[in-house]
Amino acid sequence: MPTETPDQHPHFKRVLGRIPPNDFVGRSVELQEIVSLAPDSARRRGLLVLSAPASGVTELLRQAYDKLFAQRGEATPIYFSWSHSVDTVLNSARQFLHAFLSQFIAHRRGEPRLVNSPLPVHELAELAIPADAGWIQKLIGNYERARGDENALVRLCLSAPQQAAAHGSRTLILFDDMHAIDELKGDVDLRIESARLSVANAGTQFVYAGLRRRLLDVLNGESSAHRLDNFGTLHVDGLNMRNARILIERLAFSLHVPLSDESRDLLAQQFSGNPLLLSLYLQAAHNKSIELETYLDCQRLYVDELLGGRLHRRLNVVLENIAPAVSLRRGLLRALHESSLTSVTKTPAEAWRKKLDLDPGEFDNLMTRLHAYELASYTATFLEITACAVWRDYLRANYRLQISAEPRALVVAETLTETLKRAPQTMARQYRRESALGLRELLARFDHQRVPASLFHFEKFTSLYLGLQPEEVVATLDAESELLRLPQVIHTAAGGSFHAPMRQVSDEERCAVAHGFDTNGYTDAGEVVWVAAEIESKVEAGRAITEVWCERLKLLAQACGFRRVRFWLVAPEGFTAEAGELLTRREVLSSNRRQLEMLTVRLSPAGAADKAAETSAAPANEFEMVIPMGGDTELIAAQAVEQIARRLNFQPEAINQIKTALIEACINATEHSLSPDRKIYQRFRIEDDKLVIIVSSRGVGVPTPLSAVSNGEGSESAKGRRGWGLKLIRALMDEVEFERVDDGTRLRMAKHLRP
Repeated sequence: MPTETPDQHPHFKRVLGRIPPNDFVGRSVELQEIVSLAPDSARRRGLLVLSAPASGVTELLRQAYDKLFAQRGEATPIYFSWSHSVDTVLNSARQFLHAFLSQFIAHRRGEPRLVNSPLPVHELAELAIPADAGWIQKLIGNYERARGDENALVRLCLSAPQQAAAHGSRTLILFDDMHAIDELKGDVDLRIESARLSVANAGTQFVYAGLRRRLLDVLNGESSAHRLDNFGTLHVDGLNMRNARILIERLAFSLHVPLSDESRDLLAQQFSGNPLLLSLYLQAAHNKSIELETYLDCQRLYVDELLGGRLHRRLNVVLENIAPAVSLRRGLLRALHESSLTSVTKTPAEAWRKKLDLDPGEFDNLMTRLHAYELASYTATFLEITACAVWRDYLRANYRLQISAEPRALVVAETLTETLKRAPQTMARQYRRESALGLRELLARFDHQRVPASLFHFEKFTSLYLGLQPEEVVATLDAESELLRLPQVIHTAAGGSFHAPMRQVSDEERCAVAHGFDTNGYTDAGEVVWVAAEIESKVEAGRAITEVWCERLKLLAQACGFRRVRFWLVAPEGFTAEAGELLTRREVLSSNRRQLEMLTVRLSPAGAADKAAETSAAPANEFEMVIPMGGDTELIAAQAVEQIARRLNFQPEAINQIKTALIEACINATEHSLSPDRKIYQRFRIEDDKLVIIVSSRGVGVPTPLSAVSNGEGSESAKGRRGWGLKLIRALMDEVEFERVDDGTRLRMAKHLRP
């Protein structure tokens, strides 16, 4: 969505922002996070902004600066980029002081023209308002006297925010490209000083922005004794496809570049939603008066820019930052290109070091920079090329021109041919992604909810709900008595991330693996892995394709060594009867698109809120009580549950069964739970046509799970009173679930009301 802009402010004027606020798309949440640091009531000391390369974080800070500058009476914004400073710590500190004073005075006077003033600091001081003139003059005097001492001068320059705060003026420091301080030369360690700066300034808020793979290492390196307490974290990645399309449309409109919908979608995908590269590309289209109506228009300009235009210059700068020496850059270009041609995803780091002929220290520095700019993922032992499509095209083309010395015309022609052939394939993959059912996102919402079991059994769902209206289906699902308890999912990832062959047969979005714990809690016995996949089919999935996918998921689980696995297959239109028989025999869960949509609604925050609203509007149907262990206190609980059961009009026989089951549960908790507080916690809840009872206790003594008892398993103690007690509970109640929780055990049982 487009961000809210300060254009309505009568005195608003763009100061540092490079694009109009209305064209700054998809960063409204991040922008508000930064601006929210300005009021006196701000709870955080600051923000750590972890950004992907070229994700537009600089423009984010500049847009935030402009909004903050337009606000009067709150913190004064100060923006400073370390990457644009010179290569020494001392000169960088001097530039920071100059930027601080010029921006501070500009904001206090309400004069944006002073923000980038070239005036020296002593002349800037003369422009300060009377309330600030005294301490600024003193700061500059100390600055002049400290010129011979590098350590003292650096610390003095960085103390400007502290001096302002001491005289009643709050500032919000927006530090950009913080990862670059690691490259500055000098006797003072800016990593330590920057951490000390945030600790010492109680009246100052800070935003530290930098490359996400380097920022935390720089700020919390081994040499830093300070921690960034009370700092929030903001992650800035490329724009999603929706916002990337909006950005392209707005830039094309403002730059008067004709653009078709097909070209817009291709550019959004080809540049992976990277706002900086998209801006450079569309600016080039404007300067060259090129229409972007067809794939050919787009790719001609793309190849032209990649080999000598704005994109080329931008990527050249990054490569020069990684490898400043020409000979090293050529060697790196060769190594990157050759690695991108192989099918092997990981290469031993030592092989790269020998290929580049570097000593271990030089090699590690080079690989650290390569890793920071996300052209590769580097560990101490392996290197994996991870560059995006734009980078791969750049590396391939420049290798052919600079290393292989191929004719430029040949490189241009073949690069254009390859990108044109790739365009429809790229869009086909994107359209498949957008049509995916979102299994990974859905699995991530699993958190011990109980849902109708028919949502995971296609044949049963079809037999129960075929032909019913949506509202009838929802009502019947709500009344369904057979429930499936979902695991608590703690991690999800694409199936291809676990088992590389899955990438060859499935899109990343259509196969997911979720690690979690079921009702047995955080133990080896409770650990479970759900492996889910979506079968691409426009009709009901038949037995053959279903069996293929069952085998694929089984191989994935075996390759990863998963011990307890639950397989789940989803086909948009469901499964044939023969496929259904196979799924039932193999105990594989099955759903179609309709089931998945209904499950998504039930697990969504909005659906939970609706349920909560319904609960709050309904009569009080939940009761809690706590009894001490021992002393026949379970009889008190039995009397309470008897009164509740009578309210529901249970028959006398059923009431006696409920009371007996509760007494057995309390005795079981008393005898076998090493409870520190010696208490039994009970909850009685009326749910439609049943009474649900939850008995829990703290402690580590855990009864054998009911499933084990019923199968004759477990220890010798399970054959004694505890085992018989649990068997009795299971015989008396309609639903029984036992689970281990974080700090104890819990037994859930339910009795259905029958006429």
